[in-house]
This record gives sequence, C-alpha cells and structure tokens, in this order.
Amino acid sequence: MTIAHVIIFLGLLIFLSHFFNSLFSKTRIPNVLLLLLIGIIIGPIAGLVDKSFMGQFGTVFTTVTLIIILFESGTGLKFADIGKAIGSATMLTLWNFISTVIIAALIANVFGGLNWLSSVFVGAIIGGTSSAVVIPMVNQLKLNDKPKTVLFLESAISDVLCLVVGLAVLEGMKAGALSIGGVFSKMGMSFLFALLIGVAAGFIWSIILKLVRGIKNSMFTNFAFVFILYGVVELLNLNGGIAALAFGVILGNAEFINNSKWYQKVFLFKTTSLNANEKDFFGEIVFLVQTYFFVYVGVCIQFGNFWSYLIGLIIVGIIVLIRPFGIRVFAAKKAEPRDLAIMSIMTPKGLVPAVLASLPLQYGLKGGETIQDMGYSIVLFSILICSILVILVSKDPLIMSRFIGRKKGKQEKPTNELSYENAENEEVVIQPDQADDLSPKDD
Repeated sequence: MTIAHVIIFLGLLIFLSHFFNSLFSKTRIPNVLLLLLIGIIIGPIAGLVDKSFMGQFGTVFTTVTLIIILFESGTGLKFADIGKAIGSATMLTLWNFISTVIIAALIANVFGGLNWLSSVFVGAIIGGTSSAVVIPMVNQLKLNDKPKTVLFLESAISDVLCLVVGLAVLEGMKAGALSIGGVFSKMGMSFLFALLIGVAAGFIWSIILKLVRGIKNSMFTNFAFVFILYGVVELLNLNGGIAALAFGVILGNAEFINNSKWYQKVFLFKTTSLNANEKDFFGEIVFLVQTYFFVYVGVCIQFGNFWSYLIGLIIVGIIVLIRPFGIRVFAAKKAEPRDLAIMSIMTPKGLVPAVLASLPLQYGLKGGETIQDMGYSIVLFSILICSILVILVSKDPLIMSRFIGRKKGKQEKPTNELSYENAENEEVVIQPDQADDLSPKDD
C-alpha cells in the first residue's frame, strides 16, 4: 500500500465508524466487532497490512488509546455512583479473575500441554475485562448509572490485576519459581500508590485549570498532563492506568468538591470543573482513537495452531457461562433485567492479553508460541461472542434471566402498558389504545 492509499483508508475508517454507530441502533451490532473484522480482513486474511507496519509506534498507540479512554471515562463517573458500585465492582473483579485463572490454567495444562506456571500465566493475562473494549460498548448500550460504573471500575481494576499478576508470573517463568507474597505486595502497592498520585494530580490540575484555559489552543493541555502523569507513574513501577482514571474522576467531580463544606474549611483554592466544550472535545478524541485501535487489534491477531485456537474458544465459552453467577451474587441488587443481562455477557478481552501473550515467545521461553496463539484466540473469540450476545440481549433483555436466577418478586410490566392505583389501591392496567381516554379534553 502506498502512502496515498493509507491516507484514503484512514479517512474512510472515520466515515465507516460513524456509519457503524448509526447501524447499531437498528442491528445492535457493536462497532467494535465490525472494526475488528476490518482489521482481520486487511491484516491476517488479505495480507494488505502487517502488524510490523506500525513498528514500535504500534505499542505507543495502544498505550495512548488506553490512557485517553480511561481518562475520558473517569470524567463521567460521579462520587455517588462510585460509592454505590465500588464494593460490587471489586468483588465481581476478584470472582472473575480467580475463577478465570483456575479454569484457564486447568485447560491450558491438560489440553494445551503447558506446564503449570505457563498455564497460570495464560489465566492471569485473561482474568479481567478490557477497558478499551468495555467502555465503548457500554456507552453505546446506555446502561443505568450503577451498572455502568460497576463495569467501568471492574475493567480498570482488572487491568491492574492482569498486568501485575501476569508480569509477576512471567518473572517466575524466567526464574523457574514464583513468589506468591511478592505478587500480592506488588499488586497492593501498584494500585494504592497509583490511586493516590492520580487523585493528588487531579486536585492540582483542577486548581490551575482556570489559568491554563487562558493559554491559546489549550484543549490538548489536559491530555498532555495526563500523558505526563501516566509516564511518571509507570516509571515508578506503578499502574499508570489507575492514575489516569483517578485523575479523570477528580476533574469530573471538581464542582462537587469545590462546593463541599469540608473542602471550603481546609483549602483556600477553588477547583475548576471541565466545561461542556472540553467534554465534547474529549469525546471526539476517544471516538477517533478507538476507531483506529480496534482495526489495529484486528491486524495484530495472528491465526496460528488450530488446536490452540480451539482451546481458546473453549476457555472463552466457559468464562461466559460462569460470569452470570458472579453477577447474581455481587451485582444483581436493584438492577434491571436488561442491565443484568448486559453485565452478564460483558467479558471481552483486549489490550492487556494481546500485549502480554507475546512476551514469553519474545523471551524464548518454552511454550511461548502456544501461549501467544491462545492469547490471540481468546481476545478474538471473547470480543466476537460478546458482540453476538449483545445483539441477542438487545432483542430480548430477559434471555439471560434463566442463568442469573433472579428471585421471584413483583413482575415488571411490559413497556407498552401504563398502570396506576385507584382509590381502593387496586392496580389498574391501561392499554396503549386506552391511554388517550385519560388525557384532559378541551372544553
């Protein structure tokens, strides 16, 4: 492909992504899946683009995409919603991570021929959900605040788990032994200190944001600061993604912080919240980078050993089957059937397993090629199955109810009926064709 072809293709992708978004309202096919398929067609199938085409910039691009998506999603989370969802999100994350590690390790060891340490590595890198995939999907599906926040927080927390535990197990694979205590210690430090740094940076930036706006062309300074924040936190061997998310949350809640009595008593400086123009601008940037990101992921997927891909499909299938039980225990309280159904199928993998799965092969470790093939297959099948289930759930929100097993209670009424209680507290159901009779008549 010439440079001219590449430029034309990049422009067409934006138009296609807009078309896919409008198509979603009719077909319920997520644009994530369609963009991924475009990448697979031009990459491993047709061979028009190779993953080496972007070279080292490919890794930088995926990281930048993750930073922007986490930061922008953080600006939309409110303290009240986080307070309601953090317990459910944490417990759900731990349930999915532990159960996935156990299931994937057993299957990879018994059927994939990997040793136990390598099998645990496979389970660790796929034990979470991908922020880069979950957030765009959830935004398209328009969930209620608490379920949406649970899924956002789950994806962010699980990214930490997968990265820290996965890299720790990788070090164990190199050394031939694994320190469990070291894994937990590093994980706790990575999460806690990254969170504190992100919160502190958010406070500082919200205080000086008003001054920054006085600079000409200052829209990108928010991204510039969050990029610096991410890089500094990563250099400290902490998790930059959590810091970027916390930074976004503080900016998104700056007005609430500024109006709180405890803040006014302690601090003299006023915090400044993001305005509507900035939020719209961030949304446009997220749309742009995620469009190219999913095509790039499709290009990077490599079709290797058939048996490894079959094992990956089996692992994804079992993960999808066991997730509703975690939703039932940790996140079903006061949630609507549609929200529960979407939460139960939201298991896509993405950036973390795609990157980490290739490391054992790069280090020349035994079973590295098998691990890479399994990792790529799990990313592909998890996004594919999740997208198919999204289509099914969108057409029938109660399709997952038999798996979730909600307690019997007051049955929800069809959305095409209205109801009220009369003077004797007897419920009266009004059909749509009767509704006009209740409207006030002109004299």
